[in-house]
Amino acid sequence: MEDHREEATDKGFSDKSDICQQLLDRYGKSSAPQHRHLIATAAATKSIIESESLPLTPLSYFAATIDAIFDTSKTLDNNAVSALSAFLSIVLPLVPEKAIAPAKAAYAVGVMAEMLERSSEAVSVRAVVKCIGVLVGFCDLEDWGSVKLGFETLLNFSIDKRPKVRKGAQDCVVKVFKSLESPTVIKKASKMVFSLFRSYMPLAVKLTASKLAKGSKDDILSKPEHLEVLHMLNVLKHFVPYLFVKVNLKVLSVLQTLMSAKFSALTRHIFDVIEATFEAMGAEVLVAEAENIIKYLVSYISSKGNPVDTVLFAATLLKGALNILCAGEPIKWTNHLSLVVGSVAGLLTIDASTASQASNIIEELINNHMDKGNLSTFENPLVADDASCRMESSAVESTCAVFINLLNVRDGIPNEHILAVTSVLFRKLGEISYFYMKGILLKLAELMTLASKDNSDTKNLQECIGSAITAMGPEKLLVLLPISLNEENLDCSNVWLLPILKKYVVGSSLGFFMEHVVPLAESFERACREAKKSVVGEDLQAHARSCWGLLPIFCRHPTDTNKNFGSLAKLLIPLLKRDSFMLENISIALQELVNQNRSVLGPDIGAGDFATLPKTDELGDSTIKLESKPTYSKKVANRNVRALASCSEELLRVLRDVLFESHYEKHSYLKDAIGCLASITDSSVISNFFISSLERFRLINDLGESGNMEIVTDSSVDKDESNSDSSGKETKRFLILELASSIVDGASEDLVDQIFNFIRHTLQETDEIGQREAYLTLNKILKKHTSFCSSKFIEVMDLLLDLKSPVDITSLRGRFTCFQTLLVHAIESLDQENTKAFLILNEIILTLKDSNEEGRKVACNVLLGIGSTLRTSSSATTDGPYHKLISMITGYLSGSSPHIKSGAVSALSILVHNDSNICLLVPDLVPTVLELLESKAIEVIKAVLGFLKVLVLSSQVKDLQKYLTEIVNRVLPWSSISRNHFREKVTVILEILMRKCGSATIKSIASEKYKSFVKDVLENRHGKSSSKEDVSTEIEPKPSDSSSRRQSGISSKENDTMRPAKRKREDKPRGFTRDPDMMGPTKKKIEDKPRGFARGPHSSAGMRNRLNLGKGKNYVHDKPTEGQSPGIGKNKRKNREVEGRKPRKFNNDRPGGKRKKSEGVVDGNSNTVAFPKRKKAWKKQKFEKMRNATS
Repeated sequence: MEDHREEATDKGFSDKSDICQQLLDRYGKSSAPQHRHLIATAAATKSIIESESLPLTPLSYFAATIDAIFDTSKTLDNNAVSALSAFLSIVLPLVPEKAIAPAKAAYAVGVMAEMLERSSEAVSVRAVVKCIGVLVGFCDLEDWGSVKLGFETLLNFSIDKRPKVRKGAQDCVVKVFKSLESPTVIKKASKMVFSLFRSYMPLAVKLTASKLAKGSKDDILSKPEHLEVLHMLNVLKHFVPYLFVKVNLKVLSVLQTLMSAKFSALTRHIFDVIEATFEAMGAEVLVAEAENIIKYLVSYISSKGNPVDTVLFAATLLKGALNILCAGEPIKWTNHLSLVVGSVAGLLTIDASTASQASNIIEELINNHMDKGNLSTFENPLVADDASCRMESSAVESTCAVFINLLNVRDGIPNEHILAVTSVLFRKLGEISYFYMKGILLKLAELMTLASKDNSDTKNLQECIGSAITAMGPEKLLVLLPISLNEENLDCSNVWLLPILKKYVVGSSLGFFMEHVVPLAESFERACREAKKSVVGEDLQAHARSCWGLLPIFCRHPTDTNKNFGSLAKLLIPLLKRDSFMLENISIALQELVNQNRSVLGPDIGAGDFATLPKTDELGDSTIKLESKPTYSKKVANRNVRALASCSEELLRVLRDVLFESHYEKHSYLKDAIGCLASITDSSVISNFFISSLERFRLINDLGESGNMEIVTDSSVDKDESNSDSSGKETKRFLILELASSIVDGASEDLVDQIFNFIRHTLQETDEIGQREAYLTLNKILKKHTSFCSSKFIEVMDLLLDLKSPVDITSLRGRFTCFQTLLVHAIESLDQENTKAFLILNEIILTLKDSNEEGRKVACNVLLGIGSTLRTSSSATTDGPYHKLISMITGYLSGSSPHIKSGAVSALSILVHNDSNICLLVPDLVPTVLELLESKAIEVIKAVLGFLKVLVLSSQVKDLQKYLTEIVNRVLPWSSISRNHFREKVTVILEILMRKCGSATIKSIASEKYKSFVKDVLENRHGKSSSKEDVSTEIEPKPSDSSSRRQSGISSKENDTMRPAKRKREDKPRGFTRDPDMMGPTKKKIEDKPRGFARGPHSSAGMRNRLNLGKGKNYVHDKPTEGQSPGIGKNKRKNREVEGRKPRKFNNDRPGGKRKKSEGVVDGNSNTVAFPKRKKAWKKQKFEKMRNATS
């Protein structure tokens, strides 16, 4: 009843108001005949109710309509009958639950059933069927007599030939069946369904027996009685979950008589009913029928010519039948496993889509029905005494035989689906696959050997063999497939296994590596030395190195670390000293051994934190798929770490010696290995290790303040270093710093202090080579040892700020990374405002304006890193660290130096580009920056326009609304200035605002003076050209026109363009005056004569151009400065920047990091930049350039 009520509500009818009025409101204006009849019927029924003074409720309408049908249905025409049935189908769902007495409901069902016998139109039949479905719900569902007529009527019409009638009857009868609760009523209803089903069996058998030839399907199904069989099976599928259990079994038995090995018109429908039965009934009920169903399905799958979709459907049912058999009869399923897998495996050789689905089915069968726990308890399954285990072993053997046959039948390498399923079988059986899958492995090896000769694609084949390695282990696999060398003819067997072993070995033993792999590698090396042919020798050497390359792989969770690592260390030490090609392998192996044990014990165990994990590609691009990764218990891991630590000191000394003597490209993994071993070694040992390294290079005095520590030194050390080679000393310091950076993670506080003293001495004494590594090591100390960062903050800051900023980009990056850590610490940890933090920020901001692009990138990245760290470490509040950073940068905007102002604006642009919410966090930020547009400095104006471009690009429309008017009216005055691309920048800003906020909004905000410019921007944005140009609006020439005029040397005043070789004084731009008090946009109409721009308004070159970070010091001054248009100064030179040529650089990169006298000097107290005079530097450069061109 609830379902019918919801359906009526969905159609828009309610029981709260008069039904007749609702129909009149809906269909009153319709001219359709059915609507007119429906309204008339409703009105007549309403008058009857009103004449009897009854309420206009759905129940009253129902009673009146039933009486009308009973009295007049025999005399009414079809239109009237249709209207009555349609009206009743609308009213009935609105009748409240239990409002109709069961007897009255049964009576009404009889009236409607009688009406059905006389009705022939599908519309009225559909409405009557719906009414009967609702009325049965009011009947006594515990009394079969009350339900029988309605249920039987609905059941008969559920196989009607008319689709809509059939669909409505099926929905109703299923709802009725679902609502039945009395076992007696369910049993009788089930018998009625089965009786109807049995009545169609003779016809169904006939349809099954008939051969479905090509083109004959339509002929068979064109007969109505044949269609009724299909409809019966279709409705039976919906009844299955509610049928009586015994009836369901009878249905299943009858369906088996209809199943055959060939496809018929009923096959899909039969499979649907079987699937519904499997889902609805328990395994214990269906076990008896499961065996027969499996046989039928196997025969159907194995037969040729059946449709592929039905074959896959049968395979899915086969999986379900085997699951039922396994759950109900744990013994019987073993007889059918290989039969089922074999039938489905035949589909693996068809098209890719079918093979993929079949492989998924087989994988599920393997994973669900092969329990290696039962099989792996026997060393040899063939001698098992338990009967059930013998049967399971037999089932597994039979299944493996299926795969062997599958591999033998096909020529060449099997497809990926066959190999994928074989891999699943290997992994499922695990170690016992050694007993059951020998034949499969040997066949795969044979295929691999053949494929390796003709260079076939063996990726899937290698993965399958790799699964075998993972499952049974390299020890057992190499027993079946030994890698060997015939020393007489130098023939090698199974060497193709070496790269596969490198990818898939895990959980092996160090002892196996030393006893089997190492001798094999040595035999290849001996044969290589004896080989007469160079090609053979190269191959043998490659095989030897491949064997040695297995060392890191055998160190993946070995089972005997505590027993055999000492022996392995004795083997590795001579290799470290002798063979450079083994350095990387040994380093990675040591990292593997340390990290996998440290991960179990946690970072607090041992001397320090974890060392860096080795990269994935260094360990081999493994495609291993393990059910569970081997792990150690804490007890085992403790024993392993003790074994590793017992040999760590000797290994550290050897690794250090190799580090000091090897090429730089090998240092990376050597440092990682040293770091890993240092993390598990006692801190006193590491401290002595570092001191001895200093003594070796006679650098012990570089510890400076640590000299008062009790250090045991070698008396043979010569303390007089006056005659030492300078470059050699720098190299030694660099090596010591590399060593220090690798051991600093787990170093003690005393050792950290010693390392810092050495770093300080190095930074003060050396140039680029030593500084590079010193900065990196210092940064590691600051990051890993927070206590050092807190206690030595002032000391570290004084050290760094006293040093000149390096020219080398790597050193500069290291210096700025230290600044990043220190600045974050200062803002987060220090309560009071720290002047050192401003000094850090000052250097970052100045570097943003540096002429070196790489340096600007470093500063930009560091600034972004600082902002990101502060933003994620605390909430974005007005007193949080992130807000403090923004406030510190904003403070520079009030300084006196234009250079520092523009740098601060550039810094804000970078932060806004990364996080536009800054403007919400600091509401005064945008107005403060906009105030700078009143500045007299070109570089400040450039930076502000760049900031505004970033702001409008990054911000949401709702956030821009607050500043929109001020932004537009502040930038528009600069649209009159074509110099320095000001008008271009303003145009881009307006275009972005128009795109985001709408053109009409921008036009309404703009002042009257600049309406024409806004109009031009809007027209150009839409690709239109203005019919008339205002006299005061400057026209940008096309590049081709301007270039042609430059070539000819002709100036065209008619086009308001100019190109003088030496510009006259009256041609200077009128947007600026040379009087400092008059700088900025003029109040009157400007008739400036622009040049063609080198780049369009939308060109960009990385973040610098997007953020408009200026390169030089564009300070308005009588003398030209870096990046400034020369035409603004006294010298009447052509504007190189505007004409698209590179501006002259007066601040060239200088070697050695020493500041030239001609470079601007920053006053730390006033934050100003003083620019010295450059006397005729540009003339000298011009002369040298002309001389070079002439020569």
